[in-house]
Amino acid sequence: MASVIRLNVAPIVGARRGAPQKSRNAAPIRAAAAAKKSDAAAASGQYARELEVATDAVRMASTLCQEVQAQLMRQDEQAETKDDRSLVTLADYAAQAIISWRIQQEWSDFTMVGEEDAEALTEGGEGGALTLSKIVKLVNKTLKLHKGMDAPELTSTEVVDLINKGGGAGGKGRHWVLDPVDGTLGFVRGDQYAIALAMMEDGDLKVGVMGCPNMPKIGEVLEYDSSYTYGFSPRLVSKMLAGESLGWYKGCIFTAVKGGGAYMLPCDPAIKADPLPVAVSKEFDPQAAKFCEPVMKANSSQGFTASVADNLGIESKPLRVYSQVKYGSVARADADVFMKFPKAGYKEKIWDHAAGVIIVEEAGGKVTDAGGAPLDWAGGRYLESLDRGIVATSTALHQRLMDAVSKSWSSSQL
Repeated sequence: MASVIRLNVAPIVGARRGAPQKSRNAAPIRAAAAAKKSDAAAASGQYARELEVATDAVRMASTLCQEVQAQLMRQDEQAETKDDRSLVTLADYAAQAIISWRIQQEWSDFTMVGEEDAEALTEGGEGGALTLSKIVKLVNKTLKLHKGMDAPELTSTEVVDLINKGGGAGGKGRHWVLDPVDGTLGFVRGDQYAIALAMMEDGDLKVGVMGCPNMPKIGEVLEYDSSYTYGFSPRLVSKMLAGESLGWYKGCIFTAVKGGGAYMLPCDPAIKADPLPVAVSKEFDPQAAKFCEPVMKANSSQGFTASVADNLGIESKPLRVYSQVKYGSVARADADVFMKFPKAGYKEKIWDHAAGVIIVEEAGGKVTDAGGAPLDWAGGRYLESLDRGIVATSTALHQRLMDAVSKSWSSSQL
């Protein structure tokens, strides 16, 4: 039977409190902190509109995705398989459409690098037309729920055009980057997934918003023989079954603006809560540390990540989570390290990482390829120059992680 462990971490809401101490250095420290806070506010203010729009868009998409996941769990709907053998659902298309619609309300000429296109809907015969009609209903229902009397009634042609806004080539200039349902396998299994939206200018990430509708507010995990995954304590489950009103206990949206820090707030718009600052681990304790990795062996070499973790001295099992939720895990210190080492020849798409990366970086972390180089967002739809894999951790631990990767690589046949 799986057991639940609560990770000894929580969103950072302030410095640790201790006995007040008089110090002649207190004034300069306070001045530096005030200056840092002022710089963060200025950075956030520069992209305040983009952050507001992105958060609103991701929140609408989260509502939509929760409805579709419930349909999948009841088997009222099912996932389809694309030509590349990946899964796609109504939510993938509908979330891309509704996010595109929201951005278009502010910037009619925006460009987007998104995962989906509408070809299977428009060229898929009767089956494609039926799927499209379901998507249109889902989009319009969500718009009415969030926008009320002001909500438009979109046509199938308009929805197709909105989905196809994701066909941007990326590169230089200003682009939105979207994975409407990241971790579709987790999504169809009733597990973790993310709605991941970022905005970049000339290859520099500026804004990131990531909706994680199934992520617990605090880092409780279920323990299995070889790994951990997110879960809820028996006490909380008992309250849920009893119908007790629990407020915000799951459903997290992470937000970040370049230079402005990273925050977490509830997905549910009915729950009023101030954004909570999040920060990566401040100290590295190998005995308590956890590392994140993909759930499926096909997506990353779990043997290699285990070797790297061993070289770091990490004694814990991995935290295996679907989607960019893993970046959220590192950002709020549920895990110290995220590692992904795909098979040789696999090309990472920018929408699979952009939102998560800026959130980790603004939480005080560092994200690079396995050689220590920053990720190149200006190369188009793929991370073309990626060296072997992607790692994310605290800035303080990064060099030690690079040494562990190098040591493991030299003795592996990956």
